[in-house]
Amino acid sequence: MGRLAYSQAATCVTGLAMEKVTKYKWRLYADNNVEREVVEHLRRSDMDVLWIAEDPDLRRQQDDAFHYQKARALGRYLLTRDLDFWDDRRHSLQGSPGVIIVNTDDAIAARYLPILLRKLIQDYNPLPESLYLDGVKVRLDSSGITLKMIDHDTQKVATDSWSWNDLV
Repeated sequence: MGRLAYSQAATCVTGLAMEKVTKYKWRLYADNNVEREVVEHLRRSDMDVLWIAEDPDLRRQQDDAFHYQKARALGRYLLTRDLDFWDDRRHSLQGSPGVIIVNTDDAIAARYLPILLRKLIQDYNPLPESLYLDGVKVRLDSSGITLKMIDHDTQKVATDSWSWNDLV
């Protein structure tokens, strides 16, 4: 996936009536494996990021299950690069605090993460107040974005995917 596709996708997403999106401050719990540059960029994008690397007590905890539960207890989305969180047998989708997995080393993807998160709000949260997306996992990789959630009507796992080209 080249920089052009990311850039085109971001331009398209940015061009969507973003002014209609409710002002919403994402509350993220960033795993140790999320780079400082990503955390700083998210903060500059008006996102509230608690980064494990900055908290000695949290940094000492090496158990993924601890951080999964801690993010949920704090009402924050878990931001990570660890694909283990996508596995519902290891980390229950129903118990999910809301997980965002950035599974790409492309720095461009991280730059557009705030735009994509705001797009999710526009599509999945038309309410004026914050919506806690428990039971939702989002995976961002070089092929695009995949959203996995519990369908509230059927109580079954549902997924929705977009390639970067779909966003153009």
